[in-house]
Amino acid sequence: MGRPQYRLPRHRGGRGVRSKGFRPRATPPDVVEIDKSVAELEARLEELRIKRSRLLSERALIARVPPEILSRIFEFGVDDNLNFISTLSLVSHYWRNLVLATPSLWTYIVLDPDWGYGRGRAFLRKLRVCLERSQACKLLVDIDSPPRAMLLLPGLCPDWAWMLLVRDHATALGPCLEELYLRIDPTDSDETAPVQFLTQPCPRLNYIVLEHTPLRCIQVDLPALRQLHLVRDQRYHSPSRIAISFKELLAQVKASPALEELRVQSAMFFLDCSEDVFQAAPAPTPIPSLTELSLNLLDAPNVAVFLESTDLPSLTRLAVQMDHTAGEDLHWLALASPQRFPALRHLDLRACTLEGAALVPFVRALHQLPQLTALGLSAPPSGTLGGRIFDLLAAGPSATGSWLLPRLQAICLQSCRDISGHELMRVICARRAAPAEVAEIQYLKIAQCYSLDPEVLEHLRALVPTVRAL
Repeated sequence: MGRPQYRLPRHRGGRGVRSKGFRPRATPPDVVEIDKSVAELEARLEELRIKRSRLLSERALIARVPPEILSRIFEFGVDDNLNFISTLSLVSHYWRNLVLATPSLWTYIVLDPDWGYGRGRAFLRKLRVCLERSQACKLLVDIDSPPRAMLLLPGLCPDWAWMLLVRDHATALGPCLEELYLRIDPTDSDETAPVQFLTQPCPRLNYIVLEHTPLRCIQVDLPALRQLHLVRDQRYHSPSRIAISFKELLAQVKASPALEELRVQSAMFFLDCSEDVFQAAPAPTPIPSLTELSLNLLDAPNVAVFLESTDLPSLTRLAVQMDHTAGEDLHWLALASPQRFPALRHLDLRACTLEGAALVPFVRALHQLPQLTALGLSAPPSGTLGGRIFDLLAAGPSATGSWLLPRLQAICLQSCRDISGHELMRVICARRAAPAEVAEIQYLKIAQCYSLDPEVLEHLRALVPTVRAL
């Protein structure tokens, strides 16, 4: 079948309608007037909508926030996510102008793997923009990946050689540097000789984190140093530990008289037999301002040698996490006495065995520390803490000769699957009925203890002013 043919109808004269001469019928004048009125009303309606949005925007609660406070809120957002600054600039003209007028938002210069390869020019443009808009504010410079930095920034060399270039260009940072976070790739730090990154005194440097980086990189006087963290590479889960020269560590803390916090994680001390600890009458190294000491994943001999080699008159908090796979003991706690640590108030032990014979050195150490006001016990290797320690805390002089930790006011427990709350109830009730020289429990924190009885928890809340169950 063929396709049907459609033809235009013919007029009476027999001729077809020609499109060239076709003219549509004119719109009636009254319809034209109506269309004109509709267009004017639509334009007026759109104008009113815009005016309404502008008035709501001007009278919004966020518009009443002073620019100083709004800039501070922006700082918190950009500190958490560097890409947040682009989102802020798209909200409104006012916010964009405020972002451009806040120099502290442009102080974060980060070169990490997110930049990708082949974007060196883009990074340099962003670097120039940040340097221009940050004005006189302090800068935070983070170079996270040296191999990628070598492709983005020509001139950097692999291994420790790239640190030589950074050091040569950072010599002027000494007087103004305030914080330093330095991480060296484990393969680089193990195979080549380290580079001393700081070569001149840093009078304002108060915070240092060395991740898998030897202390030799910062062997300068640091009179304002407050916090020093020595940790293994946090990017990888490994049972390996970093080796720290014990002589260099003592020399560094001695050169930092203002040091308040020291954290050593996943490490072991290297000794060459020339340290003072090998002498017949060793003189401990004083750390006069240290108030918080954290030794995480160190074995018992390393913990003991550090406590024996230092004098910590201002230490208020001692946190120790043992390696649960090594079966470590707590005999190093015998070094914690009021004569050595007169200001100690908070003892936090993690992954320590407190059952059976292991309970003896722990209780003896507690007898030597009657000034403790807070005790934290978490993640025992077997998962269970046992009830003996709570029986001793509640027994009083009838069982132990004197009250164990008579000034104890805070107990923190975490990841103990056998804690039901009844053992804590015994301790609290016994101390409430004790003489006035025995302090009552004022604070309880129980986290990830899944055997906790809800009814007992309600009784604990009625007896203790502050109870946190997580």
